[in-house]
Amino acid sequence: MSITIYMPALSPTMEMGNIVKWHKAEGDQISSGDIIAEIETDKAVMEFESADDGILGKILIAEGSVDVKVNQPIAIILESENDTIEDLDANNNENMEEMDDNENNIIDKENGEDVSQELVNEIDTTEPDIDDGNRIFISPVAKRIAEDKGIDLIDIHGTGPNGRILKKDVEGYKPEVNVSAPKNVGTNLKLESGVILESGVKLEDSSPSTKADVINESDNLNYTVTPIDTMRSVIAERLQQSNSTIPSYTLNIDASIKRINEVRKKMNEDMLDEIKLSFNHFLIKITSMAMMHVPEVNASWEGDKIYSYNSTDIGIAVAIDNGLITPIIRNVENKGLHKISVEIQDLIARAREKKLFPSEYQGGTISISNLGAYGIKSFTSIINPPQASILSIGASRKVPVVIDDAVNIDELISITLTADHRLIDGAVGAKFLSYMKRLIENPNLMLL
Repeated sequence: MSITIYMPALSPTMEMGNIVKWHKAEGDQISSGDIIAEIETDKAVMEFESADDGILGKILIAEGSVDVKVNQPIAIILESENDTIEDLDANNNENMEEMDDNENNIIDKENGEDVSQELVNEIDTTEPDIDDGNRIFISPVAKRIAEDKGIDLIDIHGTGPNGRILKKDVEGYKPEVNVSAPKNVGTNLKLESGVILESGVKLEDSSPSTKADVINESDNLNYTVTPIDTMRSVIAERLQQSNSTIPSYTLNIDASIKRINEVRKKMNEDMLDEIKLSFNHFLIKITSMAMMHVPEVNASWEGDKIYSYNSTDIGIAVAIDNGLITPIIRNVENKGLHKISVEIQDLIARAREKKLFPSEYQGGTISISNLGAYGIKSFTSIINPPQASILSIGASRKVPVVIDDAVNIDELISITLTADHRLIDGAVGAKFLSYMKRLIENPNLMLL
């Protein structure tokens, strides 16, 4: 008997993953609980443990493969040494045919052929070796369509197991054009139809061959096309969903950080080198206290229900390679500045190494995004569902202020709240920001 291993869903939002590394090779003995692979989700690289005992008979998805769909077969385990490769192949063929049947078991009316019948031998259909030594796996239907359209198979990225090219891959194939700017064309070149280039060529009047010649002439202005990875794809999908489905609004307030900086400096001096508190550590605690003071903000919109929370779980936006992740500090209302500092330092370090567990970056009730280090005065962030609000913190700036008819220099920051209007009314958001300002400007109130 053989057991098929499928791409697991390692997080609630995971739809695809990347096989980073196989820790076991074909023929290796495997015990339940053994780490057999490393899988990259949209946010982290996670270890994948085997749930079964046996021998790793065959790896179906090679190390380094990307965008492998959840529940797609990735390997096969033989339960005992008595099992044969023939048994494994039979099981593999059955799985491949079953998977294709789900998406391709239709009658090709245009060509009068039964597609499902052609899929029977699909696993054995390959093209001769090509220059890089790889075999091209392709279904008969996909091969016939490619031949009819004159498409070179080497240009098609297969989405099936082992990179196998399916019918949908051929039908959805669009030749990529290496687009460059024509010679003597300025940097403001646009390639929309109807735009007259500085060279005098009007694209809408040009034949396809003329356009290609114009596009490929230049060796001066080129660009690089980078495939969208899983993380960036998920970020785009979630932000688009947030921006199109959440009726949000923004409120902005300035707060003086002169007194809180004095307190922070004195605390750091008194603690010597034990710990260094930053303004962010105070900000996290103050945000928690403001949420407890205005509990309407500590909520989320879930379909036809509003969830109100008793604890404050606060996310901190962290920039990582080609993306953004928001590790969550849980139960901030029960933690002091020292604990917050130690915890956030650990979360940020592991976030940048993509070693966070899903429970450490999913959920939360509010997020904080601070771009002050980049000199940004103020900005507006997009809400990260299922949260209902997000704070955007700008850079500190020294400004002249009038106090008791005298001009003094104060240090201000800008705080912008983006809130879901479905459950946080404008007055509630204003009350929340006002209380934050009060705590920032009077840090002694944090002791109450």
